This record gives sequence, structure tokens and C-alpha cells, in this order.
Amino acid sequence: MLTTRRLTADDPLLRDWHEAVRDAHLADREPAWWESWEATRTYLARPADRTAYVIVAALDGGVVVGGAEVSLPLVDDTDTLSVVLGVRPVHRRRGAGDLVAAEVRAVAREHGRTVAQTEVYVPAGVAFEDWCGGAFARRHGLGSVSAEDRLLVDLPYDPDRLGRLTDAAQVPEGYRVVSFTGPCPDDLAPEWARMRTQMNEDVPTGELTRSASVVDVERIRTSDVRMAEQGWTKVRSVVLTADGGGAGYTELFVSAHDPDFVLQDDTLVDRAHRGRGLGAALKAANLRQLASLGERVAGRRWLQTHTEQGNVAMQRTNERFGFRRVDVLHECEGAV
Repeated sequence: MLTTRRLTADDPLLRDWHEAVRDAHLADREPAWWESWEATRTYLARPADRTAYVIVAALDGGVVVGGAEVSLPLVDDTDTLSVVLGVRPVHRRRGAGDLVAAEVRAVAREHGRTVAQTEVYVPAGVAFEDWCGGAFARRHGLGSVSAEDRLLVDLPYDPDRLGRLTDAAQVPEGYRVVSFTGPCPDDLAPEWARMRTQMNEDVPTGELTRSASVVDVERIRTSDVRMAEQGWTKVRSVVLTADGGGAGYTELFVSAHDPDFVLQDDTLVDRAHRGRGLGAALKAANLRQLASLGERVAGRRWLQTHTEQGNVAMQRTNERFGFRRVDVLHECEGAV
């Protein structure tokens, strides 16, 4: 008999839930990153501050066959929730997904949320509505409102290619690139916070209901601490002007718990400094720094990034760096 159950952070079924949802989302896809069990249990165990989480498991008897993670923003966009929902392929088409979706709607009612959001990955060349995840989302009233490509490049990164890119992406006069690993240095934190805020304003979201939140130095510090607790190492480069102002940044994330993937997170060039090749210079500098980590990144097989489909400049930069498109991430939204 299919049932649902909400799990606490110390529930003995929590790891089974994590594995079931992971298996659901990685099935029938190109290699893809998924949050590690170690990182997941760490953030779920924290007291809620900016986001609260509700975990729903789908069970067939005593066996977890799928479930959902419901994220409830507590500061911005408090009329929304986001959900990651999945059912293992061998247990699909028996009603487990619909049962979990009904429980997610119950969570929404309890917390006064009227807008639901989710992400659906669709293989390149397949229409959103023709993919199982897209069809399920549409059936539950969620449509695609924004799309970005998921891109991969093989690791270790080709040193000859990196050398050519470095030669071609010289830092223009009047700028300098500073690279570092780990927490943001005190002297860079204010500019880093300012640029993070700009990134939130600039990132394309289509019709997605999402506010551009302001990032301050305290949030930078909190993020550094919490990601380190989850096993992440941040590999970062920033480009500075002659007077020390931030003109752009990029960062890679390396997990101690993931043997395969490195994640490319944000790359931003300040509006006033675009068109000078700074994005490519930042990426080249950060890839050199990644290679310098040696054993700390040994065995990693892929570097993963996402780029909005309409971001022509970054699409071209990623193509120069050898990234290949593997599937499309659809940001979906609908009324609860």
C-alpha cells in the first residue's frame, strides 16, 4: 500500500529518502551532479533561518520509493515554495508521485504558500512536455517559465587548451585578477557582497517569481561557514580595478563527498566592465587554481555549469572552454 510520511532530520528513513529521490532524478540522463548525503543531512539538521524544509517520503509498505524536499523561503518570496520531487523508475505509474504532490499541496496550505516552483531536466532535443518530468509538472499545473542549458567539460582539464585560453584571455591593463581558495578575505568581502547582489539582480529568471535579494558581508560569512560544514571548498577568482573595486568574479565548488563532479557556480562581470574579455580571464585563472589543488581534486571527472539559453556572451565563452550541452533545465512555476 502506498503512503506518505513526513520525515524529521533524525528519522532513520532519511537516507533511504535521499537515495530514492537521487535515483529518480539521475535515471536516464547524462552524468549529473546530485547533492551528497553528507551535505544534505548537514543542512537539514540546521535550525531554519532563511529557509525551512519539509521532507516527504513515499512508501510502499516499509520501503521508500520516492519523495520530495519542500523548501519554504522565510525572508523573501514568502508566498512561494520550491519542491524537488521524484519516484524511482521501477515504482512509477502507480500513483506515488500524485500522492507526494498531494502532500506537498498540504504543506503549502499549512504555510500559506500560493505559488509552487520546481526544476525539470529534459534531455537535449526533447520537448519539455514529451519528457516524463515535464508531463508530470504540467499535469500538476506547473509550466516552464525559464530554461537554461546544463553543460559539462571533462576533468582533468586539458592543460594545453588551458594554456591557449590563458594566452588568449590576457587581463587588460588597469585590472588584476586575485585567486583564492576558501573563505572570502576580509578586504574583498564588501565588494564580493556588492557583486553577489548584482548577480541576483542580473541573473535571468524568465517569468519565475523570485526577488533579487540583497547580499551583505554577514551573508557572505555565513555562506562560507555553512558550505564548509557541508564539505565544500570554494575556489574563487576576482578581477579588481586599479582602485581595488570589484569588476567581476567567478567560483568553483569542490565537494569532499563527491568523487566525480566539480561545480561551476556564478561568473559575473560588472556592467561597467563588460566587453573586455574579463569573463574568460576569470574562468582561465580559476581553472589554473583548480589544477593547482592536486590531490584534493584528483579523480574528478566532470566540471558542470548552467547557462541561460539567451545569454549569448556566456554561451560563447563556455563553448570556447570546451563545455558541451547535455540537457536543459526548465524552471517551472504554477499556482498551488
